[in-house]
Amino acid sequence: MYAQDHRLKLLVVLISTFVGISACERVAVVHEKDVAPEPQKEPQRPVYVSAKKVSSDCGVEYVAPPPPGFAEARGVETKDMPPPMAGPMAVGAGREQVETDWDQVSPGVVLIEPNSVKETWLVNNKKETVAAFEGDNYTGLTELLSDGSRISSGYARTDVFEKGGGGFRGCIEEYAADGSLVWRMNLSTDEYIHHHDFVKLDNGNILAIVWEKVSADEVVSQGRNPEDVSESGEFWYDAVIEVNPTTLQIVWEWSMRHHLVQDFDPGKANYGVVADHPELFDINIVDRNEATGKVGKDWTHINAIDYNPELDQILLSSNHFSEIWIIDHSTTPMEAMAHSGGRYGKGGDFLYRWGNPENYDRGTADDRMLYNQHDPQWIDAGLQGEGHIMVFNNGDRKLRPYSTVVEFALPLKDDGSYELTGNQPYAPQSLAWEYNPQPPERFFSFFISGAQRLVNGNTLVNQGAGAQLREVTPAGEIVWEYEYPRDDAPHMFFRANKYPEDHPAVIGLMNQ
Repeated sequence: MYAQDHRLKLLVVLISTFVGISACERVAVVHEKDVAPEPQKEPQRPVYVSAKKVSSDCGVEYVAPPPPGFAEARGVETKDMPPPMAGPMAVGAGREQVETDWDQVSPGVVLIEPNSVKETWLVNNKKETVAAFEGDNYTGLTELLSDGSRISSGYARTDVFEKGGGGFRGCIEEYAADGSLVWRMNLSTDEYIHHHDFVKLDNGNILAIVWEKVSADEVVSQGRNPEDVSESGEFWYDAVIEVNPTTLQIVWEWSMRHHLVQDFDPGKANYGVVADHPELFDINIVDRNEATGKVGKDWTHINAIDYNPELDQILLSSNHFSEIWIIDHSTTPMEAMAHSGGRYGKGGDFLYRWGNPENYDRGTADDRMLYNQHDPQWIDAGLQGEGHIMVFNNGDRKLRPYSTVVEFALPLKDDGSYELTGNQPYAPQSLAWEYNPQPPERFFSFFISGAQRLVNGNTLVNQGAGAQLREVTPAGEIVWEYEYPRDDAPHMFFRANKYPEDHPAVIGLMNQ
């Protein structure tokens, strides 16, 4: 009897245990089905900390002096100007302006800002000044924004960079539609300075060109011929920084110093075959002063920047070496220093280059297309030639003493990269359009200057060295001209752009 009772109790315990285990398992299964798994968090990138410092104080009011020969009063003959200026200024001089063709001129107003003059003007097609305004600083470049505000780069005083290269700025500021200051940032220290050009991105950040000062010893260690360094012992690398103007933080940067090749010294860094590396720049290409034969501190002299948001690419212009470059903006700051990474897998190396294939040993002087160019830009969507690159091709005093405007199609592939065949240079070898006027309409703007494609297909041409503008049709016919009244003022325009009369910033400025 005891044995039976014992077996019965044992059976009950086993059944209970089995039921309990099964119940637990069922509960566990139900729990797994009812509760969503923890979301996987994306790994956060460490906050990038740049060695460059940014402040909101641009210092005392300061105006950079104009180049020699550009402070002459109206009526001074070119023979009375310094020799470097007289010859170029004489090309096309004395030609009477054409009458405005009201049927073909593009509607709008042009923003002009003569060098070393604090006021900026809007001029209409009747050549009337319809608005004048100024900020707290002398400006070198102003752009009007679609929200009614305006953004300018101006001059911050610098003992280090002032006498080494034209185009230095140092200060960027934005003003609201009512003229009040929104933000200001000083990109000028003894180690770096903003120069020439900038772009405002859709996220509010600013892409700015800067010079970085390094020692001659540093570039020699990277493979530069020691005989080709400045007597000052300095060397300036061009770079690009992206700055958040609200936090004054640099969130991304790219520098020429990380994308070099040299075939001079096999014992130094960057050694290789130049022609095998079109994605890199030869550190031993030298720009010498025409008069003295000396090598300056300002090496590549990038004078313009543009941005393509669809491709997330940056376009740069090297004036000294007559070439344009495209780089990837999608990289992290660390990838921008390297040769891999980013949307296109090439890190901060060149995605594309054009204008002077002799620079990378894939051409000769006969293959050269650009001469000390300025203001390259992607032509915006909706305009004639959209997606092409347009460049003001300044010319060269000795090799090609006249200016043109050129437009060309990029060898763009579906993935946003660029076609490059074998050991050939980057295409194209022909142009989509060129403005190349013959005498007496020929002109020579040997520095600064630019061009802008307009909504009606015309092109606004800025002859910056003479402070003269002309609007031309696709056939090259001049339909509007303007010359800055130079009485007692320097006569040069770094850039000039036309805006529609209903542009929010134009309306705001005309109503101030």
